Amino acid sequence: MEIPGYKIQHLVGKGGMASVYLATQESLDRLVVLKILDVNGPIASETLIERFLSEGRIVATLNHPCIITIFDIGIANDSLYISMEYIEGGDLKTRMELPITPDDALDYIAKIGSGLDAAHKMGVVHRDIKPGNIMFRDPDTPLITDFGIAKQTDGIDNDLTATGLFLGSPNYVSPEQADGIEIDGRADIYSLGCMFYEMLAGKKPYAAATVFDVIIQHKQSPVPVFEDGLEEFQPLLNKMMAKNRDQRFEDAATMVKNINKLQRKRKSSPTIVDFDTTGATPPDRAEQKSTQILNILLLLLMTSGGIFGTLQYAESRMNDDSSRLDKVPTTIVMPENIPSENITGDVSDPAKAHVKMSEDVLQALHWLGKKSLEEYRLTQPSEDNAYYYFSRLLEADPADKVAAAGLLNIADRYAYLAERSILNGDSNRAHAYIMIGRKFNPNHEVLIKLNKLNLGVREKSLMEKLKIFFTGD
Repeated sequence: MEIPGYKIQHLVGKGGMASVYLATQESLDRLVVLKILDVNGPIASETLIERFLSEGRIVATLNHPCIITIFDIGIANDSLYISMEYIEGGDLKTRMELPITPDDALDYIAKIGSGLDAAHKMGVVHRDIKPGNIMFRDPDTPLITDFGIAKQTDGIDNDLTATGLFLGSPNYVSPEQADGIEIDGRADIYSLGCMFYEMLAGKKPYAAATVFDVIIQHKQSPVPVFEDGLEEFQPLLNKMMAKNRDQRFEDAATMVKNINKLQRKRKSSPTIVDFDTTGATPPDRAEQKSTQILNILLLLLMTSGGIFGTLQYAESRMNDDSSRLDKVPTTIVMPENIPSENITGDVSDPAKAHVKMSEDVLQALHWLGKKSLEEYRLTQPSEDNAYYYFSRLLEADPADKVAAAGLLNIADRYAYLAERSILNGDSNRAHAYIMIGRKFNPNHEVLIKLNKLNLGVREKSLMEKLKIFFTGD
């Protein structure tokens, strides 16, 4: 197949209405994605051709950082084509194979919602919002793609009115779309709510033996309920997935405002930093939080204004999870040597050696590593801790960014534990946490500062030192 001005590299995949190729746009020497429809092919029809062209026209009118960019629409020989930007970051469906943190999930749906708002304001309803249609330009920027069945809300949707059937994905379809009635942007909000639930719960909202039964559940079953630990997100989900669309958010802009409000509330609450499961370098949130608390401690040593009131606030902030965190051991358990029969590659060169593991095992290790971090099983018990699981992953693939980030995150958590211990007057425990944390990240800025601070309070508690400093008693 030839498209003038483009050098086709290879087939990416085939969908219900077109084939997708990776190609080079020769005039600008850039990689693009070509979506091509054979107008004389067996699946071609007047309706399908119009829908294909409509996709290009619709997306071309939308200008938003979270909507894929269309470069060109044209016809060559017997083929219609759409040229669009090439996305390297994969899709949300793939990313959801590993757990997604609540903060990341909120960030994704806020950005996707912002893109939907832009589309809805132009009179465009996507109608097929699902993880496979959300791509990533970079680790933090989701893009809405595949407007192949999108429609202008001021136009006539022949597929719905003539047949009573719906178009879209059954696992994410809104009740009104399943009923084959006229829809608006609230149908996309419902689909986004289904994705939000799946990101946090690790499963689709409804499951059944047949597609028909899944659709019936979307129409009749209650909104799914989050399990323990995710209750704060239930009101948001209820407003996104309400069966009666009049009970949902009135538009995507209102939804995004509520998401942003929840994000601000979470940021202002004393929570432990979430672990980044995307494989990208964590955005230093733990270090920023730790630095802020450390600066408070250092300020206490230099100023007398409001000294004990500020200290009590910091202490209360650290005591939220005392019963669990105070039990974290102050020793480190190293994983045992791996049996030599499991090693492949050049064993004489450790950098080339790796452990054979199936994809299922790798996914399980990623999940166990994250879970261990959340439960502060950092280096103990033996063979059931974050260090053990992430080390196993790196033995299988030294380039595993998620595992590498996990080891660094262990250092962040030991910094947090050290801060708690200093505030509680337990300088010996703080010293142990600092030493363990620096095994994972010797250059951890907060741990280095904490070590210097702790050296001055090793003999007496921080409270006693402060009283001596300011009262002389």
